[in-house]
Amino acid sequence: MLGALVRLLVAIALAAALGPICFDVLHWAARHLRWPPPDAAATVGGAGLGLLFILWRRPNWFIHTAVHELCHLVVCLLVFVRPTGISVTDGRGGAVEHIETGPVRSTLIQIAPYTLPLLLTPVLVVRHFIITDPEPWRHVLSGLAAFLYVTHLQALYHNIRINISGEQADLVKVGRPLAFVLIAMAMMLVSAWVLRALSTGMPSGY
Repeated sequence: MLGALVRLLVAIALAAALGPICFDVLHWAARHLRWPPPDAAATVGGAGLGLLFILWRRPNWFIHTAVHELCHLVVCLLVFVRPTGISVTDGRGGAVEHIETGPVRSTLIQIAPYTLPLLLTPVLVVRHFIITDPEPWRHVLSGLAAFLYVTHLQALYHNIRINISGEQADLVKVGRPLAFVLIAMAMMLVSAWVLRALSTGMPSGY
């Protein structure tokens, strides 16, 4: 009971202190986006393919679970918590086991699949910082970024739907209020980065 109260108070504090900052970052990114952006056709095409992919079929559960567990694993390594095992199944979930750690690092590990766009991040890094000239590879990266952003939203929906209840569910362990605050802030920052990355390469004067 005390732990749940502490998580609720942390959620309220984070929402009050960092929520407005995340929203301002998203608003700033959206305000500086001009239409048409560079690679407009590729971006719209990539987003359209992402929507068609969502409508065409449900996610491949083995791939979905593998990406989910890899997010847990990546954050384990980033916060210096030694993983001791990983399992992935097709439709029956998976798990990443790690040595015992404190509440802060445990929360970061548990919330990772809901806040970390694992497949989208490397594409955004390359599109935003490396390939910014108008060349074929930039068009490909813009389309891929739009596609992966849309499918990231789909994966987030399925992650939340599957893990919203149950004693072993990630969102229950983190605490639902805290989890949704962290997810909302992460989505605002991810969306802002997508907008800025896809805007990179604007003609001078924009």
